[in-house]
Amino acid sequence: MKQFNREERKVLFFANSGHFLTHFTVLIFPAIVTPLMKEFSLPLDRVLKISFLMYLFYGLGSLPWGLISDRISAKLSFNIFFYGVGITSILCFFSKSSTQLQFSLLSIGIFLSLYHPAGVGLISKSIRTAKRGTALGRNGIFGSAGIASAPFISGLINFFIGWRYVYLFFGIISIILAVLINFMKLEEQNIEDNTTSGISYNKKTDTVIPFILLCISMALAGFVYRGQTLILPVYFEKKVPFLYEAIKNINFFAYSGSKNLSATILASFVYFISIFGQILGGKVADRFDLRYAYTYFFIFSFPFIVGMYFAENVSLFISAVMFILFSVGMQPVENSLIAYFVPKKWRNTSYGIKFILTFGVSSFVVYPIGFFERNYGLSSVFLLFSLIVVLLIVNNFVLIAYTGRKRRK
Repeated sequence: MKQFNREERKVLFFANSGHFLTHFTVLIFPAIVTPLMKEFSLPLDRVLKISFLMYLFYGLGSLPWGLISDRISAKLSFNIFFYGVGITSILCFFSKSSTQLQFSLLSIGIFLSLYHPAGVGLISKSIRTAKRGTALGRNGIFGSAGIASAPFISGLINFFIGWRYVYLFFGIISIILAVLINFMKLEEQNIEDNTTSGISYNKKTDTVIPFILLCISMALAGFVYRGQTLILPVYFEKKVPFLYEAIKNINFFAYSGSKNLSATILASFVYFISIFGQILGGKVADRFDLRYAYTYFFIFSFPFIVGMYFAENVSLFISAVMFILFSVGMQPVENSLIAYFVPKKWRNTSYGIKFILTFGVSSFVVYPIGFFERNYGLSSVFLLFSLIVVLLIVNNFVLIAYTGRKRRK
């Protein structure tokens, strides 16, 4: 952290804590799908729909929160976020029916949607331009840490004391952070915004079309990302038995929930690897043409999303690891592209638009997942995801071609 000054480190502490908490909370639900199926006596597609409103408002709330957070202080934004997530998580603990849980998750989604426009916007406006990519990469690492730890910790807590206590524990942590932030000075810094990020076209004369093209790619990427995170623990439980086979005869794990626990452990390891993707993405964002870097991350990920349809057991696990490495690693590049295309005064709003697309649109993935799972089997969903990645890559090349025509003479 020595490369950042004191005020930048303070910004990164709360932004990174919020990023960890956001992604952890979002991924509690996929880790407890199997216990919920048993508790509420519902099939997989019905249980997945319990989370639909949470994921929908996790995206839809990003734009209004982005507009609001552009106009209020960073400290107030983070107070609303931490208190809101904490209280609504505790509501999940007290939910006694699928309807009550659905309402509680909806409430969580509304407050979670505040983080990305406020948190990523704060970093983009408070960290020196030369270190922005690195800062966004580190912020991504904490998000990936939340993603990586959520299946394992949620599965472990569920294994011993039940799924409700996951929400209770992390709701309390969120409230503690809300109290702590009131003892800190947290405001945006006055920095120059002079990066070129390897792009030489004149952005002052044309930012709308490149941003629209980028939005298309972000929506497609978000659809694939949310879909695979939603089903990965269940998919591993069905098709990746090697860890379960290794532990099932150990007395400590000789319980009905051990298969779910083994699947969540493997899912956590997959997401843990994405931390290295974030490190790579942050370094790439500071050094290379962002448009090409963004495109190649998806090109490299494509064979592995296809592999998640064909492969089984260990080879499926490896395919999932590699896909996540590249598909999550592109995030610092993506966020840096937004920071380049969009004027500083609209930065939080632009991130709000991004997360409406990546999280709001992606919430509808529960419906094609349910359709494909009922009619063709769960693995067929990955053929759909593969097609979407192809469309995304083509759109990125359109973005490159369009901005290439705008080069200065």
